[in-house]
Amino acid sequence: MSQGEQQLTGPLSRTDDEGEAEHLRRVANELGGANTRSLAVLQTRLIHGEPDDRRSAAAALGNLGDRNAISLLRGLLEGENPDDWELAVHGLRQSRDRAGWLCLESVAIDLLPTLENASTEPRHAFRLLVMGRTKTMDRLFRAIDGHSRAIPAPAALNFATVAVSSVPGDLSRVMSLRLGIENGVAVSPSAPEQISSLTGQSLELVRRLEAAAWETMQQPRQYVEIWRNYEVNNDRLRAAD
Repeated sequence: MSQGEQQLTGPLSRTDDEGEAEHLRRVANELGGANTRSLAVLQTRLIHGEPDDRRSAAAALGNLGDRNAISLLRGLLEGENPDDWELAVHGLRQSRDRAGWLCLESVAIDLLPTLENASTEPRHAFRLLVMGRTKTMDRLFRAIDGHSRAIPAPAALNFATVAVSSVPGDLSRVMSLRLGIENGVAVSPSAPEQISSLTGQSLELVRRLEAAAWETMQQPRQYVEIWRNYEVNNDRLRAAD
């Protein structure tokens, strides 16, 4: 083992006397001049380490923000393991410059074509929801009506259908009406006043539920939470049929 590798064999997780920011700076400093060999050591920890070490390694890579570090995180985000998606998003959102955010946006754009096939898109939509808000997510929601030149209407509708099913039941129902989605088909969006009349809920409650739904859909979330809500909401629809 080289001296450079030996310097990286200490725990990446935070010590008892470190704050979060201090810990990130320490690991970033240790890796700041890292060459290919030391990045390979970090990659091993990122993939095979204990959960806390993996999370710390991802955060440190995002904090570094150089091309090689971002590339490691992107590889996790483009893989098939939802646990790796969450780890990559955690790291990329630590970036103190634009590199991490540009990576998230780039991955979101690359996912657009995969959303057009309704038979395969839920998992790709799940990945976008794990990532949280991006400009691409905003564009997808705006393109449900089919008037966007840049976003295919099927991709927007398929994504939005999954997205509104990824939040708890009351929030899902309000957002389906608000965005104009009924059983995967685009219909006329409903104003809050119309939703209040249709559901029997007060206007104030409808507005609170809509705000909560937007906040939930736009923040990074765990895959298991997204999947469970999606299954529960779709089971409810199948039972109603």
